[in-house]
Amino acid sequence: MEQIIERYQKMTGTCIPEHDSREQLFGELAMLRKETLHLQSNMRRYTCEDMSPIPFEELDAIEQQLERSVNKVRDRKNQLLHQQLENLRRKERMLEEESSNMYRWIQEHRAALGYQQAAIEVRPAEHQQVLDHFPFCGEPSSVLQLSNITHQIDPYHLQLAQPSLQGSNV
Repeated sequence: MEQIIERYQKMTGTCIPEHDSREQLFGELAMLRKETLHLQSNMRRYTCEDMSPIPFEELDAIEQQLERSVNKVRDRKNQLLHQQLENLRRKERMLEEESSNMYRWIQEHRAALGYQQAAIEVRPAEHQQVLDHFPFCGEPSSVLQLSNITHQIDPYHLQLAQPSLQGSNV
């Protein structure tokens, strides 16, 4: 063991002070080993790998501890499920409200569309005149027929006008 410590000191360039006795280091090392073994033993007990050397009273204490742990896990799980349920209920209410708003909007627009249809049906002659004026309406090749209707539309001539700058104080 001393050789390992000396090699470590040479490689790292560190020095263990002389006032720390090697016996104290060995004692600390023994204590750490004992604690490690104790922790490993506890882990085997909690994972039920080594149950034979455990007395009845200790088994009972372990069982109670495990039951408390399971109850805590169940409580947390139930809490999360209740939160999810509340979130889903809130989302359901929002979607129902949105659906009713959309339904109202559709009904209002249907009424407006019905009113427009009724107005067109009341004046079928005027509607037919508009359709006769634009023969391309409703036909699949309507874009190509745009060039054919130039003789039907009265030509308009636009002239650009420039404002008179003589009378302004700009």
